[in-house]
Amino acid sequence: MGLTGIVGQIALGHLSDRVGREWAWTASGLGFMVCYVSLILLPQFPTAITLYLIVGSQGVLGYGLTSVMGAIPAELFQGKRYGAIFGVLSLAIGLGAASGPWITGMLYDQFGSYTQAWWLALGLSAVSILCMWFAAPRRVRAVAGQVDRLQARQR
Repeated sequence: MGLTGIVGQIALGHLSDRVGREWAWTASGLGFMVCYVSLILLPQFPTAITLYLIVGSQGVLGYGLTSVMGAIPAELFQGKRYGAIFGVLSLAIGLGAASGPWITGMLYDQFGSYTQAWWLALGLSAVSILCMWFAAPRRVRAVAGQVDRLQARQR
């Protein structure tokens, strides 16, 4: 997963600089969603293809998210307080990463399956995508690949 994540970080970083942060976030969120759907289907289809789909979608697309984790808050909250804001965001990310396995374990203990946890993660990925579009970093600062298009529209 780590090796495929390198590819995803480079690709989604490039994509975010060309078409916008929201699109890169959406691609990453969809990667996580494909991974969770594949995990839900894994008991019915325990094949190497399903496993590769899980690793590829989470690694290439999902982990590509880290390429925009610093850029988005820097654009939304630029200024003297950015360091403190990014620190709070990093703390929240860490708490979310730490609580995920714990909640997943609780759901497994309750239901005897990981299926509910994958559905929860699938829903949270969709919410994350929607929140990024509402945050709209494109309205604060255009990425390099969109500057010419926006200038042409203003003329």
